[in-house]
Amino acid sequence: MEKSAFHLGSSKILEFFDSILVPAEKFPQQVLLSLSQIFGYDRSIFWLADKHRNLFLPITLNVEDRLIQDYVSYYFHHDLLHPQIAIPRNPSRTALRINDVMSDQDYEKTIYYNQFMRSYGNYDEMGIYLKKEGRLIGCIGLARSKQEPRFTENDVRLVESLSRTIAHTLAIHNHADELQKERVLFAAHSQLSSIGVIIVEPPTRIRYVNPVAKDICAEWFIGNTYTNPVLSFIQQYIENHSLSSAATFSAPAASALSHSQQEFAIYVQPSISTLFSDHRTLPYAIYLIPKGTNSRMSTTREQDQLPHLTRTEGRIYELVQQGYTNQLIANELQISLNTVKRHLQNAYRKFGVTNRTELCYKLKTK
Repeated sequence: MEKSAFHLGSSKILEFFDSILVPAEKFPQQVLLSLSQIFGYDRSIFWLADKHRNLFLPITLNVEDRLIQDYVSYYFHHDLLHPQIAIPRNPSRTALRINDVMSDQDYEKTIYYNQFMRSYGNYDEMGIYLKKEGRLIGCIGLARSKQEPRFTENDVRLVESLSRTIAHTLAIHNHADELQKERVLFAAHSQLSSIGVIIVEPPTRIRYVNPVAKDICAEWFIGNTYTNPVLSFIQQYIENHSLSSAATFSAPAASALSHSQQEFAIYVQPSISTLFSDHRTLPYAIYLIPKGTNSRMSTTREQDQLPHLTRTEGRIYELVQQGYTNQLIANELQISLNTVKRHLQNAYRKFGVTNRTELCYKLKTK
């Protein structure tokens, strides 16, 4: 590369890095816009990836919705640049083109090209693999028609230089998203004054315990020389009975008698799976409910019958309580993001609140 071309490329890279310093919710779309405006990659998809290299939550630029539907329903199995296929064969690469893995002659005979790429006016493809500490966390797909220039080695070198910063920034946003989900989880359960609440990060790291839970655990083990009765409870009643994976709110996971013969029901809310945190297990919540305590957690059907909430609003509330983002709720319920927002706004209006934490507190204390 000539010296002037090198400086031009460097200035564009710096411009790109500056342009993607945006809030987390705008980050994927801004990356695609900047790739288009600064480097001319006009047709693209930004995916998130889980620990099994499954791709999900696509954000697109100049790509039809129907293409995404066809891809995720069938054709991703035939995509040689899909990370499940490409990374095991090229573990050190962070960018690949079609002709890095197959000749044009062979490519033009494939189902992927003839039934999928060509039908949407695409020919060439390049995949960018966003890795943090060797683990795939996202992927960007770029496409061009047969009339446009092919992706070159220079394109590969360019996007490889960009991918490290994109991946690093995505990882920061992902971690912040994890922390926000945990804060929502803690806030949603911090006001249960008559119920013991313990939040545990598997296997036995205690992230939160309220005073009621401390008192209940201390009473259970009264007369014993345990230095940490809460931890002892988790080890004896949760690990030994495998409750952390089997329990729901539909019935108690177990019951136990304290030293004073007071009976308590034990409920365990399974770990919350999130888009960004599959590399570790998020906390699960343990509820210690004295027999006769009036609790809205006793059945999931009670949550469905919350006053003034429709069935869909009630289900959305349950997911909000578990720390789901609006997009996660939309995926879980198979509804649009705007529909989720509309239902949440309706619930806020009905209960005179303005945000998720206030809604959870309001309904927990009703």
